Amino acid sequence: MHVHELAENTYRLFAALRDTRPLVHVVTNFVVMNQTANVLLALGASPMMSWAEDDAAYMSGVSDALCINTGTPVADRISVMKSLMSLAGDVEKPVVLDPVGAGAGPFRTDIARELCTLAPAKIIRGNPSEICALAADHLSTKGVDSGISPEQARAILTGHGRPDRNADDLPSGATALLESASALVVSGNTDMVLGQGKMVKIANGSQLMGAVTGTGCMLSAICAAFYAVAENGFDAAIASVAVTGIAGELAASRVTGPGFFLPHFIDSLYALREADIHQYLRAEVHSL
Repeated sequence: MHVHELAENTYRLFAALRDTRPLVHVVTNFVVMNQTANVLLALGASPMMSWAEDDAAYMSGVSDALCINTGTPVADRISVMKSLMSLAGDVEKPVVLDPVGAGAGPFRTDIARELCTLAPAKIIRGNPSEICALAADHLSTKGVDSGISPEQARAILTGHGRPDRNADDLPSGATALLESASALVVSGNTDMVLGQGKMVKIANGSQLMGAVTGTGCMLSAICAAFYAVAENGFDAAIASVAVTGIAGELAASRVTGPGFFLPHFIDSLYALREADIHQYLRAEVHSL
């Protein structure tokens, strides 16, 4: 698989998304609800931000994909997250789980791990600390602000550096995590998408994306939108990371700081063209 093929597939899914306008049900934290909805609209999807327990079953029935973000882990929200994940699992609906703060204490980590068991074919997206907290039994992290690097995450998730990288060599929990997910997205300066025995490293994006609140949360919602039109979560995750990173680069080229970055990021998603994807995508494919 070459960069040209990745770009072709990314644009194919992007065009399908804009043609179908999937309805994406997002249960996310209070901080990012507005900008997440606006990003989905600019992308070409239709956002639905309801988190009421009473209409969970109805919303699950009408949506095309589900994104769960654990950034506001209050009791009523956790309850509806569990209900929605279970309902989505029953009908094999595309699901994205963003385990915000997993690893930052047992409360958030246990919630994220329980949600992981409720939908079998999900994309899991987080920073290295969050992803590894789901895979490792005893990993203490700083949660939202990643305490380990993407390469350290790769080492934990794939057993990199060991003489034999069979499943038995993976840390406790990592094998089950890789098997239970359609794809893992590890966000960092270079993003990694793991799945189908491969790791795709995508080097797009901008430092300004870390200077505003919620770009990772928005990426998770974008993953759900792409998953609604993709054949599998691995392809959806690659396209999502590529489009988000390229739009971030284009936005950063038009601003001098974070204050106006988000409006330009939304504009860049809205105006993104096939030529932009082919011109700017920087990616490498490796076997696990």
